Amino acid sequence: MTNASNLPRDIGGNQDFRVIGPRRSGKTAFMAALARWPNAKTDSPILAVDPYNDEAGELINMAQDILEDGRELAGTDYGSGEAEDLPTYSLLITLKAKFINHPLPALRNQPIRLRVSCREYSGELIKELRNLANPSAHLVNYLDDCATASGLLILIDSTATRTSDQEYAQALENLQRELNERLTINNGGLQNYRIAVVFTKCEQPPASGFQEDIDTFMGLKFPSLKTTLKKWSNLWGCSTNYFFASTFGTKGTPPRPNFKKKNRDSGGTYGVIDKPGVWRPLGLVAPLYWLATGKEDNQLRDI
Repeated sequence: MTNASNLPRDIGGNQDFRVIGPRRSGKTAFMAALARWPNAKTDSPILAVDPYNDEAGELINMAQDILEDGRELAGTDYGSGEAEDLPTYSLLITLKAKFINHPLPALRNQPIRLRVSCREYSGELIKELRNLANPSAHLVNYLDDCATASGLLILIDSTATRTSDQEYAQALENLQRELNERLTINNGGLQNYRIAVVFTKCEQPPASGFQEDIDTFMGLKFPSLKTTLKKWSNLWGCSTNYFFASTFGTKGTPPRPNFKKKNRDSGGTYGVIDKPGVWRPLGLVAPLYWLATGKEDNQLRDI
C-alpha cells in the first residue's frame, strides 16, 4: 500500500511562460535537455522531470535522436502559422522535500511537484523587435500571445559579443513597451509578471569565471541589457531574476565543457555535445522554479 505522504505534493503558482531569445541561443535545446534530464546525480534536489503532454514527449525524442547523436537541433520556424499553433511544452518537475520554502512537505518528507508550460518563440522575434517602425501582422500576433502568459524565460548566449548586447537591449526595450500596452489593457497584471533571464553556456568562458557573481558578469558583458531589464522591472514593479545554465554541462576531472565547437559569430558560440554518454545539464530547473513560485532555492542554482 502506498503511503500518501510519499506522493508528491502539487504546488501551484504561475505556470504558463513564453521562451524567447535570439536565434541560436539554444532555446529548443534547453527545453529538450530539461525534458530528457539525463545522468542526474543521485544527490540532486531534482527527483524527476516528466512529460505532461505529447509535445513534451517529443522533446525527449529530439534529445535522444538528435542531441545525443551529436547533431544540432533545427531552429523554431517563424515564417508560417500563428503563435497559437506553436507547441506548448508541459512538464512535471518533482523536487526533494527538504526545501526551506515548503516547510509542511519537508516535515512529512514529502516531495513537491510543479507543472510548467512553455511555448517557445523563434529568435526571429528578437530581430524584428529591434525595429518596430512597421511591425508585421506576424509580430503583432506573437506579442498578443505573449501577453497572455504569466512570465518570460529569456535565454541569452553568454558568449555573445558587446555588439549583440546593444541589439538585445533595444529589442527588449521595445518588447517591454508593447507588452505594457497589452497587459495594462487586458488585466493590469504588470506587477505579477515575472522575467527570468538565463545566460546559457555558463560552462564556457567568460561566464565560467563568474558563476558566483552574475551581477558583475552582466555589468561587464551585457551592460546595456542589464540597464534595460532594471528599467523594465522598475517601470512595472515586477520581479526580475538572473541565472546561469549549461544545456550540455561538463565532462571529466577537472570539469571541462562537454561541447564540440562548430562555429561562432557575434551572437555566440555554436556546437554540439562532445560526449553524449556523460551529458548532464546544469541549472535548468532553477529559473522555472522561480518563475512558477517566485521563490529562490540555491540548491537548484548549484552548477
